[in-house]
Amino acid sequence: MRYIVYNRWTVPVFEWTNLFGVYLFMAVDRKNHLLGLSAFFRLRLVHAAIVDGFECHAPRASMAVNRLLMVSGDDGRGESVLRDLSTGREMVMRANHYYFIPCDHVVGLDIVPSLRFQSLQFNLDLFYGFDIFVGRGRCETSEDPALVAEVRDWLDREDELGSLCRVEGLLFRLSAEWLGDQPVDIQRRAVASRKYGQALDHARRFGDATTTVEELADMLGMRPDVFSRKFVADLGVTPRDFLANALMRKASQLLMTPGATVRSVAGELKFSSEYYFSRFFKRLSGQPPTLFQRQHRAR
Repeated sequence: MRYIVYNRWTVPVFEWTNLFGVYLFMAVDRKNHLLGLSAFFRLRLVHAAIVDGFECHAPRASMAVNRLLMVSGDDGRGESVLRDLSTGREMVMRANHYYFIPCDHVVGLDIVPSLRFQSLQFNLDLFYGFDIFVGRGRCETSEDPALVAEVRDWLDREDELGSLCRVEGLLFRLSAEWLGDQPVDIQRRAVASRKYGQALDHARRFGDATTTVEELADMLGMRPDVFSRKFVADLGVTPRDFLANALMRKASQLLMTPGATVRSVAGELKFSSEYYFSRFFKRLSGQPPTLFQRQHRAR
C-alpha cells in the first residue's frame, strides 16, 4: 500500500492495475460549505474610472456601494480629506495611498481638483441586497505605491477583459483582508435566505416604489406580521429596510445611465413625483440625486 500527504494528513492510496491502466482511490475532504456559499456569492463592479480635476464637498453622505479610491497624485497641500464619522478619524488623502469606504457607511468627503485618483465601486453580495460590508464600522486606508500605479495601468489598457479580471481579483483579495477574522454571520443568513428566494428575486427584478412588504409576504403565503418577524430573525434587517436599500441600488444605477434625468428615474421607479423620489434618495444617501448624478458623472 502507498501513502501520500494530503492536507497535512497522511492518507492511504489504494490502487490496482487492469488492462487499461492504474486506478487510484484516495480520501477527498470536500468543502461543501464553501460550495454552498459560492452559489450565493456575487461581485458586482458598478463603477471604474480614472479621475482628474474632480471636486466634491459632502459633509455627510453615504452610498449603496463600496468605494475604493486609489490616489495617484496630489498637490501636497492636504486639502482633500476623508472623515470617518463613525470613528471620528480624519484621513488626509495622499498620493500612493488607497481608501476604502464600506457601503451605507456615512462619511464626510472633501476632494479638490488637484487630486488624481482611480475610483472603483462595487457590491459583494452573498444574496441579493445584502452586501457583506453592511454594518462594517470603519473605513480602511493603506499606502501601496506599486498597487496604486498598477491599477491605473489596468484601467488605461485596451484589454478590457484582462483589466476586469485583474480588478475583480484585487477586490476579492482586499475584501478578504478587510473582513479579517471578524465573526460575520454570513453563512447562516445565506442558508436562511433560501426560504425567501421568490420574494428576494421579485425585489431584484421588479421592485419599485410601489412594492410593499405585504406583497412579498403574500408571495410566500404568510401574514405580513409573521413574515416581517421571521425575516428580521433570519436576515437581520426589516423587510421595509431591505426594500428601501434595494430601491436605492436601482436608483443609483439608473442615475448613472447616460441621458437619464432625475424625473425619468423617478418615473421609471414609479415614485408619485420627482419631489418624493428626491426626498427618498437624500434620506438614504445624505445628498440629493442631482448632486449625486453630477458628482458621479464627473468621475
